[in-house]
Amino acid sequence: MRFYLQNERIMLKIGIFCSSSDRIAPVYYAQTAALGKWIGAHKHTIIYGGTTNGLMERVAQSVKEWGGRTVGILPRAMFESGLASPEVDELIITEDLTERKNRIVEMADLFIALPGGFGTLDEIFHAVAGGQVGYHDKPLFLFNQNGFYNPVIQQINQIFIEQFTPVEHQKRIFVVDTIEDCIKELFRINENI
Repeated sequence: MRFYLQNERIMLKIGIFCSSSDRIAPVYYAQTAALGKWIGAHKHTIIYGGTTNGLMERVAQSVKEWGGRTVGILPRAMFESGLASPEVDELIITEDLTERKNRIVEMADLFIALPGGFGTLDEIFHAVAGGQVGYHDKPLFLFNQNGFYNPVIQQINQIFIEQFTPVEHQKRIFVVDTIEDCIKELFRINENI
């Protein structure tokens, strides 16, 4: 992993995968805001999808409110549809979703997957598969709020149990059930580099 120093602190570039739906329960927004608060207060940067909807917008608002930085990566078609968030400090336009995923994986030091839909699942597996074939060695934190990812976790475990993927790749996937646990792991990484 690569990190950069600012005032003798390790600064993280955190890739965020999450929902862009505005129809989800308020509890998801509250936990997302709490994570954004920690990221912003510690002056970290998020690398995320850059849209003006759902958890994407809430995490960006919270990060900015608490002093962090936001880099949004948005496919051109979504940009032209007016979906770019006003919360981004830097907006990168890609030609498609695949390029967007590649840029997030390339730029981030680690990944946090908040609850989300098919796009979020696609990003999770894209990052995990990239690590498996040696493109990176970055950890992924799967935020299993309210057991949201239980079926996905079960499938991931089955893949390792039946040896479809070597078990050593399991060490880069961290399941956290609360934002507090996620922050504790992020703090541990940040303080022990």
